Amino acid sequence: MFNRVASNKTRINPKRDLFDAEKMREPLKHKELSAEVKKRQHAKAVLALKNWKP
Repeated sequence: MFNRVASNKTRINPKRDLFDAEKMREPLKHKELSAEVKKRQHAKAVLALKNWKP
């Protein structure tokens, strides 16, 4: 997708045309997770990192 836009568009604004981070952050700002979901996600992350070794 990036290559298509970069090669076919005459004037390109990389911040807006290739990847708009603000557009992707907007839904995340309005989405609030419940406390139960946060606890579940935290437990899954801790379990996944328990056996991790660098």
